[in-house]
Amino acid sequence: MSRLKETVVRGSTTALVSAGLDWTAGDKLALLPTALQHQHTDYLYVQSYNKETGVVTFTDKAKFYHWGQSTSTADNYNGVDMRGEVVLLTRNVKVIGDDTDSWGGQIVVSDNIEDSGVKRSGQLTMDHVEVYNCSQMNTFRSAIRFEGVNNLTQVVRNVAVHGSLSWSISSQFSSNVLIEDSAFIGARQIGLHVLTS
Repeated sequence: MSRLKETVVRGSTTALVSAGLDWTAGDKLALLPTALQHQHTDYLYVQSYNKETGVVTFTDKAKFYHWGQSTSTADNYNGVDMRGEVVLLTRNVKVIGDDTDSWGGQIVVSDNIEDSGVKRSGQLTMDHVEVYNCSQMNTFRSAIRFEGVNNLTQVVRNVAVHGSLSWSISSQFSSNVLIEDSAFIGARQIGLHVLTS
């Protein structure tokens, strides 16, 4: 993730971000909204990235305005940096849902007791994974879902979930769920849902 070092306007094919990133041609980026229009996320592919200058060139034009400046606004806004965020969505490991009848797929973790009385504990450790086009539209079935999981620690770290048909991630009646350094972008309903967890 990087902050915008300069403003990107509609029609721009370049942006100035942090130098020294490992972004390469073909990577997919999300330029997040900086105005009141919450749906103004641009999804753009990298044509080239200059590690020394931080200039990223896109294969297409930005559709929306994204505010940036060279220095953080944290000193002026009680620690909040108002500059636009640019998030790398591309990962080497991908979970991609097939949109059939608005059903993209899910990753579900839960604890269960089988008919024989045997207890099974679910566990998920997910690190540096891209989850795209998952969940089920207009339901509580999110792309990543923890339901009634309490015995083992669950870890979602450095994960990019985008293009969800419903919610991106949900934790219901669960405990010991660690979500860290992850991005949940472009969900049609809610990015993160927590209920009695």
